[in-house]
Amino acid sequence: MAPSRHPLIASAAWLLPLSIVMAIGGVVAAHAVTGRLLAGWFAILAAVAWLWQRRQRPVLLVDDDGWAIEQRGREKLRVAWAEVQAVRIDRKEQAFYADCGDVGRNLFVPPRNGFGFRFGAQEQLCARMLAAVPAERVHDVERLDRAALGGGSPQTH
Repeated sequence: MAPSRHPLIASAAWLLPLSIVMAIGGVVAAHAVTGRLLAGWFAILAAVAWLWQRRQRPVLLVDDDGWAIEQRGREKLRVAWAEVQAVRIDRKEQAFYADCGDVGRNLFVPPRNGFGFRFGAQEQLCARMLAAVPAERVHDVERLDRAALGGGSPQTH
């Protein structure tokens, strides 16, 4: 199967594009030249920040061998499917915690609500995890919380 890419998406990712639109609105609505210049400066500043954030954000790469965390096109971490000891999954939310025995290498894909981030194409990501990990290592949970994760805290990279 072809590798799939799942960018990390911050819950507040829509704020910078909204601020760009509002600043452009300020350029159009301002009567004074100073107001237009100031609003234009904020539009440019927000656009640069938005582009920088998109370039810097981590991407979860999932392939036949396992998963990897990429940032700026370079792999920072790779975990093979064979290293996965257990997966706790909330199928309703398409969320899971893949435990490979090393907290720094575990993978947490959070529920849609209640966390500051999510991954793009999360349904596809969950399906690939279920297809790659043997069924005896997959444990269904009602929800992902500290008790369901065995007392450990979920981590992401």
